[in-house]
Amino acid sequence: MTTVVAQQHTGAPIIERIAGEFARQFSTSENGQPSLIADLRLRALEELQRLGIPTVRHEEWKYTNLFPLLAKGFTHVVGGAVQPSALENMTAPLQRWGDVVAMYNGRFVGSRDDGQVLLSLASALAADTALCARIGSLASFDDKAIVAWNTAFLNDGVVLRVPANTTLERPIVVASVLDAREHNVVVHERHFVEVGSGGFAQLVLVQRALGDGESLLNQVLEGWVGESARLVIVVVQDGPPRSHALTTHTIELAKEARVEMITVSIGGGFVRNMPEVRLSGSHADAHLYGLTLADGTMLVDHHTAVEHRVPHCTSNQLYKAILDGRATGVFNGKICVYPDAQKTSAYQANRNIVLSRRATIDAKPQLEIYANDVRCTHGCTVGRLDDEAMFYLRSRGLSKAEAEALLLTAFAEEVTTTIPISPVRDDINATIEHLLHADELA
Repeated sequence: MTTVVAQQHTGAPIIERIAGEFARQFSTSENGQPSLIADLRLRALEELQRLGIPTVRHEEWKYTNLFPLLAKGFTHVVGGAVQPSALENMTAPLQRWGDVVAMYNGRFVGSRDDGQVLLSLASALAADTALCARIGSLASFDDKAIVAWNTAFLNDGVVLRVPANTTLERPIVVASVLDAREHNVVVHERHFVEVGSGGFAQLVLVQRALGDGESLLNQVLEGWVGESARLVIVVVQDGPPRSHALTTHTIELAKEARVEMITVSIGGGFVRNMPEVRLSGSHADAHLYGLTLADGTMLVDHHTAVEHRVPHCTSNQLYKAILDGRATGVFNGKICVYPDAQKTSAYQANRNIVLSRRATIDAKPQLEIYANDVRCTHGCTVGRLDDEAMFYLRSRGLSKAEAEALLLTAFAEEVTTTIPISPVRDDINATIEHLLHADELA
């Protein structure tokens, strides 16, 4: 029988509720999953109890208060009954993006599981002891409460394994559908991605919500990119204000590997994205891009970490935000260059446009450099639309609203043009133009 450790911690009532849900779900049966996973879950829960819920007193969370979100009283759910037609109607528009895999309340559904390249994490764990040992080795929960929470409830997700020298012709689109028709729900997803040497894959992660309740997705992805391989990940966050997300996407790159991670946050309520890239092979190349378009009371926090561990690697980060209403934006970007990582080239830029006096942006670019032969730069700008550009467009006969829409659309497209999947890029640009009223221009 699973035991639960009780101790004093930050956010005690919330932790106690989480521990109670853990006990109810896992105390009687482990659903046939290996003891390695049961032990991993328990250790993760103990770490979450030790850490407690992060507060603004924690350096990594100083700009983002989790408690108003968690006070909504989320109930942990896994799977459940859903009408296939309802799921199909929700995911059908995504089929033009690629091959769609539906996750319903954290459970892999549908017939996309081929047992080799693409399969359910739950079924893979039941059949592969080596995979059980690898889960959590990259996205460690040590000193990370959100990852510990996810690992404690680890159950299902998507496993994507691309063989060496293999190119997936179509992107894989993982649609996370959260059903909040009866109550506020929290869902934990765990994804595992491995691209073999010389391989290429494109992955799109998108969130959808059913019902009028609040939904929270806690998603963790662990990915390994082999020698001379390439992985593209596009995260699309365009849900309603009642849709919230905490994402941790951790990628490790081998020699001459390349990763491109593009995160577009143009909807939702509370969103925190925590991409991490470790360049562990020489001549590896990492590109991280992010776009925030926030209005109302939306909060979007991009918290990036790039580790240069070996020589001759390159990384590039560009994160941009357009904030209106009472929206809050956060960018905390960290680059760490290890002592042996000579000949590193690392660049980071954060650019923000604030349209309202009530909107706020907190930016904290960071460089930690322990090598002496490197090229590293970072920069951050916060301001309003350029007066000279506005004057030029107004002098050509455009109204103030038209000029603003054109400038803001051009500002956003510097990020969206990095999306290599054209149907995804076209749909996102169309949504942005609609949100900025650029589609109303004559």
